[in-house]
Amino acid sequence: MNTKKRWFYICLAAVNCAALIAFAVLAAVFCGVTGELSSQKAAERWNADGSSRSAQVSVFYAKTAAIGIDDVYTMRVNIEKKLTENSVTPTNENARIWFDAYSALDSINVSSSREDYTIRVDTELIATGGDYFMFHPLKLRSGYYYSDDDLMKDRVVLDENLAWQLFGSYNVDGMTVLINGKRFYVAGVAEADSDKASEYVYGTKPHMYMSYDGYKQLLSDGAAGITTYEACIPNPVSGLAESIIEEVAAGSDDTMKIVENSDRYSFKKLYSIAFDGGKRAVIDSAVQYPFWENAARITEDKAAGILAAATFVLGVPLFTVVYFLWLLYHNRRIIASKAVDGIRRIFYNIKRDKKSAPDAKGAKQN
Repeated sequence: MNTKKRWFYICLAAVNCAALIAFAVLAAVFCGVTGELSSQKAAERWNADGSSRSAQVSVFYAKTAAIGIDDVYTMRVNIEKKLTENSVTPTNENARIWFDAYSALDSINVSSSREDYTIRVDTELIATGGDYFMFHPLKLRSGYYYSDDDLMKDRVVLDENLAWQLFGSYNVDGMTVLINGKRFYVAGVAEADSDKASEYVYGTKPHMYMSYDGYKQLLSDGAAGITTYEACIPNPVSGLAESIIEEVAAGSDDTMKIVENSDRYSFKKLYSIAFDGGKRAVIDSAVQYPFWENAARITEDKAAGILAAATFVLGVPLFTVVYFLWLLYHNRRIIASKAVDGIRRIFYNIKRDKKSAPDAKGAKQN
């Protein structure tokens, strides 16, 4: 092998090693980006025991087309019907095979009810129903979650920012806040998601969570409608859960968007984002996504870019493999000839050794 060829192969090996290292780094970053949002893992948590296969699907509505609680009840009944029609039933009669949640967004003024002084804070409100905290398992610094099973609908969860502004502390469960002159008890204090995407869309304004029933009682005349519906539904056949939601969702395509969260980080979806020519940036709908969906869309864009870069980097060793396969094909006759000569030489040596073996033995005896 001449010097030029030797240096060529040394450089080629170095480039391939660098490409493989870069691919490993990108793959690790990709896994981190696609796995950082707990709001996208409801189905994964539900399927943790391996006994079922479910998918998480979300419906987002424009404010002008927000649905009511009766629409939610109707959707629940229709989902049950669709599951039965597709022979998806629980093994045990009382087993639970799916769950859902709904939420509305609003801005309200919250006051502390301390005797020494009162602080009023403009707050982003998330009014929730169903199993909201199963979809959004906020980490609690203190206290507990409220639920639909609570008899009294006067419990709220504050985020750290609001708890600190109102009380100067995070351990405030059991204390009370005032909203429109009505007293609500603090069930717990939750941390905001710490990933960069969530931090960006969450903003600096404090947030508070309360039951949708309590919210309706509080603002019976001006309560905001439900703009997000989420469901975790059995998905024994790929696409079944999404198709069920498409059939039962109340609303029109112009005023709502359906997202299958469980499939959003698939290679097919991400490649379509990476190579759509920037069309994704065009907003052609009146739907305004909640902060957790905007965070998910940001991670989608990141993941799509990382996947495209990883594919490009992986192309280097793949091209190298193809190159050497081409060399093998191009020099197949020479290689075959050398292989045949090598095999003949092996057989020749074997025969020669057999012939010389008796002579050596006889010489030893003499």
